[in-house]
Amino acid sequence: MGDFFKENFKFSFSHYLMKQQFILFSAFLLLSFSIFAQIPAGYYTAAEGKVDAALKTQLSAIISAGAVDKGYDGLYNIYPTSDNLPNGKVWDMYSLKADGTANYYYTHGSDQCGTYQTEGNCYNREHMFCDSWIGKASPQRSDAHHLIPTDGYVNNRRSDYPHGKVGTATWTSSNGSKLGNADPSTGYSGIVFEPIDEFKGDFARMYFYVATRYESKVTGWASNGSSANEILAGNTYPVFKTWFYTMLIQWSTQDPVSQKEINRNNAVFAAQKNRNPYIDHPELVDYIWGSKKGQAWSATGGTYPTLATPSAGTVIDFGKIAYQQSAGSSLMISASNLTGDLTFALSGTNAANFSLTTNTITKSQAEAGYNLTINYKALTVGAQTATLTISGGGITTTTVSLKATSSDEFLALPATNISSTGFNANWTSSATATGYALNVFTLQSSGGTQTQTLLEDDIASLTAWTASGYTTATELASNVRLASSGNFGAITSAAFDMSSPTTLLVRAKQYSNDAGAKLTIKANGDSVTSLVTTAANQDFTVNIPAKTATSSIALSAVKGARVYVDYVKLTTQGAIQTPIPVNGYPANVGNVLTSEVSLLTPNTTYYYTITAQGNSAAVSNQIQLTTALNDEVTDTPAYILSWLIISDGVVVRNLPENCAIMVSNTMGKKIETLKPINGEIKLKLDTHGIYLMQLIMNQKTSSFKILY
Repeated sequence: MGDFFKENFKFSFSHYLMKQQFILFSAFLLLSFSIFAQIPAGYYTAAEGKVDAALKTQLSAIISAGAVDKGYDGLYNIYPTSDNLPNGKVWDMYSLKADGTANYYYTHGSDQCGTYQTEGNCYNREHMFCDSWIGKASPQRSDAHHLIPTDGYVNNRRSDYPHGKVGTATWTSSNGSKLGNADPSTGYSGIVFEPIDEFKGDFARMYFYVATRYESKVTGWASNGSSANEILAGNTYPVFKTWFYTMLIQWSTQDPVSQKEINRNNAVFAAQKNRNPYIDHPELVDYIWGSKKGQAWSATGGTYPTLATPSAGTVIDFGKIAYQQSAGSSLMISASNLTGDLTFALSGTNAANFSLTTNTITKSQAEAGYNLTINYKALTVGAQTATLTISGGGITTTTVSLKATSSDEFLALPATNISSTGFNANWTSSATATGYALNVFTLQSSGGTQTQTLLEDDIASLTAWTASGYTTATELASNVRLASSGNFGAITSAAFDMSSPTTLLVRAKQYSNDAGAKLTIKANGDSVTSLVTTAANQDFTVNIPAKTATSSIALSAVKGARVYVDYVKLTTQGAIQTPIPVNGYPANVGNVLTSEVSLLTPNTTYYYTITAQGNSAAVSNQIQLTTALNDEVTDTPAYILSWLIISDGVVVRNLPENCAIMVSNTMGKKIETLKPINGEIKLKLDTHGIYLMQLIMNQKTSSFKILY
């Protein structure tokens, strides 16, 4: 609340005398000295020393235990003690003005709605956390900690819109509360309802209360209507989307806890037998969502052993790893105030597939920050899970979930030792295979054309794209949102052979109320067109003229004109190609994972596939290569290269200057082609796994595996 309510508690009602105001202030002042006696002794003890999500979970247990549901009709019996103005009238935060006056006042009980046509007709029960969002289910629909008495007409105008900061108001109440489109600076552009500054902290602490009290229910509420989806992240932590909890933190800070809120918390506690912890201890907001995340909370300011990272519930997903291949991942361990060393242990059904570089680190290592390496080997086919347990040093034992998928998809790997007359074909191991058949061939045009699909993606993730600016593929199922209110957003594909004209099909729509938002299409860096989207998905067809053999497409949107992209397909018309086997192929090469191919023609494009023998694995993907111009074979020695794993990929160093680097995944799908700068390149990688890097220089190729 504002200074008027926070410091003076003087309500300048026109019919109140100055003396009465002074008496009122004195009464409030005396009450403030005894407020901490209202919190039962030991009420928050179980939350001492907890951090972040674990702290919120413990608070949820505290305020849920013994809570009593007084019923929806019972709210009117609570309001005379919880929401009572000094003049005995209903305290309505949608009508009371910043100076303490209002255009109308309601009498408890007698002025309940009924019907209303305008402001001042009657008051009813406002679900700060809308009834539709919470499934109209008990006990949340009758919880007085977030249901307040308000003018019925204003309550109706608020509807089920989230609270927020209004940019342009379309309607304003008598006390200055506003309805309108959100201020773009908040990161949201939908319709919001903004209370006056004097009560913004009250509303923020109510939202934080609901997110905590109903932690076990809140994950399912995000699907309860579009408005709920605009603020809820669909999880138990942080519960809200970033734009929303960021704003709530600001409101909570700018409008600190008032005596009015303290009195209300005590009154609701008397009826419901539970409290709003964010009124009792406002600093909890910072410890759970704000600047003190990672620090252990204490009501008395004590210090506790704390594991800042990883947080409880962290998941490390190694993704899809080829059978018998290995992958590694780095986990940052960061702690403070430890009483001893930390210990790591692996457990679970597939724990044998995972390993650690160490099982113990010292107190000093943990407090300085330590990167723990976790390794995975695909020993068996299928989904693999394990649990990493971190304990010791006085911390609350924390678990991290590990998962990976061992794939028996039969994968041909890029060729190595490419010369003018041969190469080494490589592939992954296939479970239970008794041997392998290698097929080497060229492609010959047989006349006619056929449609070839270069790219097809329903955007369930961004693994096939390079993202920049603001992009997210998780906000809604199977699409990507490009741009935010303050940032552009773009995704760029891998390189394709677009030397012939191509056709791009894009399914897209505008975001929320960003009417006419444009989706810009570029090919090989050249602008092709801008598509005007609408509120509903529509399919756009774009004809792209011939580019180069290594071209990519980019889709982008500008800030404040956001776009959802739901589906992308890039096709071209190519000549029908007939495989012509190389003499002696297909050939059974035995139970090996590499085979030398020789007696080929210089400067010729070849292809190969592998078929596993003795099991039902499908024929592998197809690998393409071109033999060198001459007989000289020079492989750049692997030992001269070094690479460094960073947060979003790998940095490769000690590269020769006049080379090109082509990066592919283990499926043989090309990700990008780069040229080193000062002997160094940065590979931006979205998922962990094995990547193939081909170094091309002087028409010779060397291949290396990089583990990310």
